[in-house]
Amino acid sequence: MMFADNLWIERNISQALFATGNDNLSWQQAFMQVEALKQYLSTRQIGKVALYFDDAAFFAIALLACVQANIDVYLPSNMAQSNRHWLEQSVDIYLGDKAIDDFATTTLLVTAWPKPVNTNIKGEFRHNINIFMQTSGSTGTTKIIRKYWLDLCKEIEILAGMMPEQVISGQTVVLGSVSVQHMYGLSFRIMLSLYLGLPIYRQQLQFPELLLINSQLQKNVIWVSSPTLLHSFHQAQDLALATSSVKAVISAGGMLTDDCKKFLQKYICPFVLEIYGSTETGVIGYRCDQPYWRTLSTVKYTVTEHGISVQSAWCQEEQTLSDVIIEHEHGFELLGRLDRIIKLADKRISLLAIEKQLLAHNWVADVYIVKELQNSHLTAWVALNASGIEQWRRQGRKQIIQSLKSYIAGDVEKIALPRQWRFSTYLPRNTQGKLNQQDIQQGLLQPVTEPILLFEKILNHDEYEVCFQVPLDLIYFNGHFDQFHLVPGVIQLKWILDFLNKWQWIKEKPHLIENLKFQHFLRPADIVEMHVKRDQIKQKITFSCKCAEQKISSGRLVINHGQDKTL
Repeated sequence: MMFADNLWIERNISQALFATGNDNLSWQQAFMQVEALKQYLSTRQIGKVALYFDDAAFFAIALLACVQANIDVYLPSNMAQSNRHWLEQSVDIYLGDKAIDDFATTTLLVTAWPKPVNTNIKGEFRHNINIFMQTSGSTGTTKIIRKYWLDLCKEIEILAGMMPEQVISGQTVVLGSVSVQHMYGLSFRIMLSLYLGLPIYRQQLQFPELLLINSQLQKNVIWVSSPTLLHSFHQAQDLALATSSVKAVISAGGMLTDDCKKFLQKYICPFVLEIYGSTETGVIGYRCDQPYWRTLSTVKYTVTEHGISVQSAWCQEEQTLSDVIIEHEHGFELLGRLDRIIKLADKRISLLAIEKQLLAHNWVADVYIVKELQNSHLTAWVALNASGIEQWRRQGRKQIIQSLKSYIAGDVEKIALPRQWRFSTYLPRNTQGKLNQQDIQQGLLQPVTEPILLFEKILNHDEYEVCFQVPLDLIYFNGHFDQFHLVPGVIQLKWILDFLNKWQWIKEKPHLIENLKFQHFLRPADIVEMHVKRDQIKQKITFSCKCAEQKISSGRLVINHGQDKTL
């Protein structure tokens, strides 16, 4: 039975929930909404629709309505200004679950959708609509990829056959940490779940703790996640929440380290399935218990000087990926992208291999290695986990670098040992686990002088709350706080004045600072809660900073009498 003819397993249609999360939604309720939305779009002769949702249930409903109405779909990876311009030039209407400011295209939010009516659930989706998607843009240039609905259906039929019966039997709920706006999330959170009749958890779970908690709540789950998130699991977490609940872990967007995979199989779930592919090609291969990757039966590839050339049943044209592989008798070894394999002193160096070595260290949560354009050495951008941050606070930057270098020295060519290091609490990867070139350049080249803003809240016109984190690699640690990093009091005061300038509460330096107190040290990775209040009549601003309920600093600023008294 073709996927496009009947979209789910019949035995689940009466009892399976379409989606779970904030609210449950049955199949019947969902398909009444599909029919109502289809009629609305068809009546208005809509030809092209943009979809952008956080809620996976409403995303699936809108997608299926477009298929039934024979309407092309555009899936932006985010709603940045460049993507808004793309959609404004391309589509007739935007369907979403939240409003987008200054968006010129006709908008229909979920709250304004037509009221569902009773209808027969047929599930026939034969129109071969175009689905336009975006690559991750890791090179800095976003690429638009056209996919065909029926090709995606062919792919899902093959993938469904890979799932063991014990994994998909019963009401196994699909939990996802990846966005449905990208190829991986679309294929595995939405289409595979629909085909198998599995309930979909509606919200994207972007943190390990959320996956653990919801695994216990749902009892019987599949994880659809990425190496970036999966590498962040550790024994200090309450892994027992997931041990008996997770039936499968599916990972794509990169390779799991051997240590991470063994950890997941031991503490989370024995069935860990890795997927290799791209937006252009769809799924190419997989790896489960075997050491090497295997291609799907409908996929063929040839090795070229430019990478690998891929043909498949769900890929209209032959596609070339800039990946380097080594073929073996029972599969192939994936070494990474061509641009991740470089020459240093006439030696072939794999940046990915160095990253894997560093990721195996129990202080490292994430890492990215780059070659400096003007130099012949490497730079490592390392995100430390909780254990690494603790050691950073105890030992200081120099000792951490020395420890990491010593750890990989036996497995890495001497010329390939990073000479420059940048540290942070996380790397700014997108929902596909990729880093944007602009973020890489800013993260590695710009001196760190400002705190990391977590949130700010306006209590009223004269009162603010701010939460920020102290960066690990703050430039002011250099020199006189090498082994025991502290934020100097003058820098704390500078940050406070910067916030006041940002809010336009002051226009120049304060006339006087009263009752200024620095009561406890402010250390790397500390999270600070700051409360600021102003008295416009007395021309004074009071501030108080605390960390973990411990007061760090406080004081009162007297505004210069020459300033505007209205503040």
